[in-house]
Amino acid sequence: TLASVERRIELGLVWQVRTTVTRLSPGGKAIALRVPLLEGENVLSSNVQIKDGLIEVRLGAQQEAFSWESELTPSATLSLATNASDSWTEVWQLVASPVWNVSISGLAPVFEPGNPDLVPVWHPWPGESVKLGISRPEAIPGSTVTVENATHEVTLGMRQSTTVLSLGLRCSLGEDFSITLPTDAAVSSLTLNGAVIPARMDSRQLIVPLRPGEQTVHVEWKTNVPPGIHFRMEEVGLPVGSANINTVVNIPDSRWVLWTDGPLRGPAVRFWTILACSLLAAWMLGRLAASPLSVPEWILLGIGLTQVSLPAAVLVVGWLFYLSWRGSESFNRLPALGFNVLQLFLVGLTTVALGVFVSVVAAGLLGNPEMFIAGNGSTRSTLRWYLARCGESLPQPGCISISIWWFRLLMLAWALWLAASLLRWLRLAWVRFSTGGCFRGGKKKVVAPPIDPAV
Repeated sequence: TLASVERRIELGLVWQVRTTVTRLSPGGKAIALRVPLLEGENVLSSNVQIKDGLIEVRLGAQQEAFSWESELTPSATLSLATNASDSWTEVWQLVASPVWNVSISGLAPVFEPGNPDLVPVWHPWPGESVKLGISRPEAIPGSTVTVENATHEVTLGMRQSTTVLSLGLRCSLGEDFSITLPTDAAVSSLTLNGAVIPARMDSRQLIVPLRPGEQTVHVEWKTNVPPGIHFRMEEVGLPVGSANINTVVNIPDSRWVLWTDGPLRGPAVRFWTILACSLLAAWMLGRLAASPLSVPEWILLGIGLTQVSLPAAVLVVGWLFYLSWRGSESFNRLPALGFNVLQLFLVGLTTVALGVFVSVVAAGLLGNPEMFIAGNGSTRSTLRWYLARCGESLPQPGCISISIWWFRLLMLAWALWLAASLLRWLRLAWVRFSTGGCFRGGKKKVVAPPIDPAV
């Protein structure tokens, strides 16, 4: 064996062959070879001599390698073979683009472990051959654009709403991507991969020119529609289905959210469940024999205490029952030390209960209603929904909300009732507190008078 002939076949948009002849015999002696070309091989390198489909290779006494580049004519089959009379060894490598399907028959290839691309390599013996069947993959019907993620965010205003739509796209071909916007939408911004581009509208269709590969589209528009009692996300259509859709509604402080609806993974208004439990507890407390309040009073008190934490509400209920026990005979029969300690405890408990009432009234008249909204990271002012997959129309969740002044008026009425009731409760508290004395001292020893000796 005088030399090694390595052919690297590259099948892409253009078929190419890179051939390198490397000396294997010791240097100091010239080598002349006639290497056959592949079928359909057109040599592109200059200063190469070709005769009868053979290329003349001459290595000087000190020359180690000789190479040339060629172009292959695309065909359905490609044959690689060696002859028993060859005075060289051959190595074949095949690098095929994904646009081609290659089937192999004949000598099986090997895959070199050091090559991460897993390029098939053949080391044929003389007389062995390989036949390659080459064809283009059949196209599968479907869209050339995939919406990998979408974020549809609306910020409600008094008279105008601002909407932002962000899309993460993957395209196999460059094409126009149309987004169906609401009827009265006025586009204020359109960016593609962070670069601002002009907004091209066709009726309700916003046309976005896409390029092959991954890209992001960011659209912002405004609508002159004030939020009503029942708000629902505006209809936005895409030419293909979407995945990983996030829908966000930003609620202004001037609105009171009462209910939400939409995908299952989204916000839930838990206030109504808490209110139902509070009403049930009020009915049960009012039915107790030692209850200091009637059922209607417990119900009204429970409605207001839904705006504070459960420990604070239980403290107020305990304070009222403590006042009821303070007026009983069992309390007045306590020893002096226990009586005084419980009296001091009643003073502290009354102070804390009054603080709870003040915080409820202040939150109702000046703060925001606590509706216990939770789910998918939602809060009172931000409602978030998530849907794994949807069709061409984006999800349209919604919410029911009214003006915050309705909450203020209801809390004002409750505060007036609380003020009138609190006057009675505090008067009762003082009567109960002073029954049998506010505090008791220890019993004094009675000293008998001295007896006169004369007596």
